[in-house]
Order: sequence, then C-alpha cells, then structure tokens
Amino acid sequence: MSTKSTPQEIDRLAAEWVARPRADLSAQERADLDTWLEADPRHLGAYAKAEAVLARLDQAGAAGPDALRLDTTTPPATPIKRRMVLVGSVAAGLAVLSGGATMLWSWLGEERYSTRIGETKEAVLSDGSVVTLNTNSQVLVKYSKATREIRLVQGEALFDVAKNKRRPFIVSAGDTQVRAVGTSFTVRMLPGQPVQVLVREGLVEIKRPDVPQAPPVRIAANSVALAPPQAPISTQSVPRIQVARGLAWREGHIAFDNEPLADAAREFARYSDIEIRVAPELENQTITGLYLSNDPVGFAKAVAISLNLRADVVGHEVRLSRQ
Repeated sequence: MSTKSTPQEIDRLAAEWVARPRADLSAQERADLDTWLEADPRHLGAYAKAEAVLARLDQAGAAGPDALRLDTTTPPATPIKRRMVLVGSVAAGLAVLSGGATMLWSWLGEERYSTRIGETKEAVLSDGSVVTLNTNSQVLVKYSKATREIRLVQGEALFDVAKNKRRPFIVSAGDTQVRAVGTSFTVRMLPGQPVQVLVREGLVEIKRPDVPQAPPVRIAANSVALAPPQAPISTQSVPRIQVARGLAWREGHIAFDNEPLADAAREFARYSDIEIRVAPELENQTITGLYLSNDPVGFAKAVAISLNLRADVVGHEVRLSRQ
C-alpha cells in the first residue's frame, strides 16, 4: 500500500484516469489502472468520487462539446484539449470535496448507483463506507454534515459502514428505516415481499418513521428482521452459515437450504431473463445447494437429475416436470 502520495496527488491521478473512458484505454493501460486501484484503498475512493463528479458534469452539459469552446466563434476542442478540460474540471470538483466544503455536495445532489439484471457492483462512498449492489438494484446517496442518508429504491444492497458516531448512517427502504453507526448489513426490498434486514456485524436500529408510536427494533450480528407493510417488525437470530448463504450473491451464487422449487425459480428470475417454469405439482418440492446465479438452465438440469425430473429448454424458458 502506498503511503507517500498526498490526497491531492491521488485526486489528480483519479481525475486523469476518469477523464479517459475505459473503452479508449489500451490493454496495458487498463492493467495499469487496475493495478493503481488495487494499490491503495484511497485510490478506489478517489476514483469513485471522480466518476460522480464527471457524471454530474455530463448531466449539466459542462463536459459536452459546447463546454469545450472558449467562445461561440472558437472551433470545437481537440480530443487532447477536451481531456485537459475534463481533468481540470474533475480535479477542481475533487479539491472542493476533499476540502470538506458543502458546496460540491449541494451541486452534486443525490448520487445514484444501480445494476442491471445479473450484475453486481461495488461503490466506495466519500466517507469510506462501501455499498455493494445485488442484481437489478438501485440506491440514492445523499450526505450532509449531520447525516449519511441512503435510499434503497429497489433490489438488495450490502452496506459496510465506516464508523462515525456524530454522523449516523441511515438506509430507507419503503416505509422502513435502518440506522447504523459502524456495521455490516444488507437491506432487501422486492415486490410483494417484506423488507428484509440481515446483520453480519455490529448493531442496527430499525423503525418506521410514519408510525412514531412504535418503538425502534434493535438487532445484532447474525440476526434478520422482516418488516411487512402494515404489520409489526419481526426479528430472529440465525446461524452464521445462514448469513453466509444470504451473502452468496456477492460471489455470483445463490444458496438454497430446503427451498421450495417455486421460490427457487422466483429467486433465479432476479438474475436472468430466462424463466424457470415449475409444474404445479412440483412447486413444494425442496432443493438444497449452491448454484451459479447466472445459470438457471444449469440449475434446472441439476434439479432434474437430483429429483428425477425432466428439464426442457424452450426458447427463453426452462420447464421442470415429471419424467
């Protein structure tokens, strides 16, 4: 890990990397970027912040062709000049952010992170906290001097929270709010299901701001909470192995433990456009095992072998039925 680079030097290098689209880098340059990102956690944080600044520049038009003209009669900038302007703009934004000023945050507003179906993504936030998004998920991030606010719009995310007792970390999912100081936990919000909070480390407090008379619920590591709409929050201690199974998606897997086939099929639908159709009489058959989340066909064929069933692939469907 490098300890010689100053924060300003790291921000400058991050701005230079971000100003060049990864697709435009040579194979050697992409390898150099990956090496730089892995050399020091500060590099990854600076790179993530630089990406956020550049995204806002693009949205505001500051990084577009017109922004690279000195006046209305100046010809469009060359690619080299464009890169210089982008580097300068991004570096300036990072300098404001690193200085602790609130001006940049009011300019940036909410940061948005999202994933497509079958994709996972890790985002390093400005305070050092890390958000890992599961498939088809989206979060909005808005930090102030007093709070760190995250809104889970949809899907599932793991939050590894940097400790800061004076600046609570609050995740909102629907009508449920999860408050943490320094901990590791997931929040999941899927259609037709209660909000689920799974705590890997530390302690979190769960409450519903719209129901002030209901006392907050606290849960510690190796615990899960379910918050159904219009119903009390329930909690349960779970074995550590169950927590590990609940986080298998970070490694591209889905873990089942006596899971009904119908529920397993719905879980796979989160990760792929290929639909698993289970014959009605088989829906309550259970399956246990660890499977690749992006391989529903492989899962169906493994289930067919295990339970002596048929797995027929028809277009974008795989059908499970009796022999």
